[in-house]
Amino acid sequence: MPRRVHGSHRGGCGPLVPPGLGGEAPDRYDRSSVGRSLEAHIAAVDEEIRALLTGADPSLQPFYGMMLYHLGLDAERGPSGKRLRPVLCTLVYEALTGDARGALPAAAAIELLHNFTLIHDDIEDQDPARHHRPTVWSVWGVPQAINAGDGMFAVSRLAVQRLHGFPAERVLEFAKLVDEACVRVCEGQFLDIAFETRTDVTTERYRAMAAKKTGALFVAAAQGAALLATDDIAVRETLARFGDAFGQAFQAHDDVLGI
Repeated sequence: MPRRVHGSHRGGCGPLVPPGLGGEAPDRYDRSSVGRSLEAHIAAVDEEIRALLTGADPSLQPFYGMMLYHLGLDAERGPSGKRLRPVLCTLVYEALTGDARGALPAAAAIELLHNFTLIHDDIEDQDPARHHRPTVWSVWGVPQAINAGDGMFAVSRLAVQRLHGFPAERVLEFAKLVDEACVRVCEGQFLDIAFETRTDVTTERYRAMAAKKTGALFVAAAQGAALLATDDIAVRETLARFGDAFGQAFQAHDDVLGI
């Protein structure tokens, strides 16, 4: 069995299992139970993100309000993203340790990092809407949207510092993994933009782009959770490969829908 490295739990918080499930394996596959479990993971991640983006000086609430609006966590509770990356992180950590709570700061960091790139991506693509709502730049203007994206990136770094109960070197290793993923995402975005005016893009080049732009954060989510949970290198590498494959498939599916 791989040696596990557990993070501290949030005070007074139970496992991320909806009431009534009790953590017991059902006799047969229950889609409603799976759905409730995923909703519990998403709610816990959203609460972690709110803790990072609320409580500031009242004069700065509009600044953080732009981030909350983009995330669908504002007062209007607008549509939000799927939270695939952070939920992958908490599910992997839960699978390896039995309790997802220790990975919530890591999951929040990954989701904030992902969404900072989306705020900037909307500007680059001049998209007026995301999730059926006006984008940040189309509401507050390009300068404020750029700044909100920059701020969200910085807050994602602060989220990593909320990882408690882990060896310091383990947290630094996770931070390095996330930073490297961020660089790969930016490289992938560069390639994706460049490909828009090219007609010689091969399948191999497309997959290399997708591995960076989308696969990198799925790798960070799965491998990062494993890094925090276990010393087993084989487990970490296997989950990294899964994240890469899942990310490439997700990007391809998204591009097909966009045609």
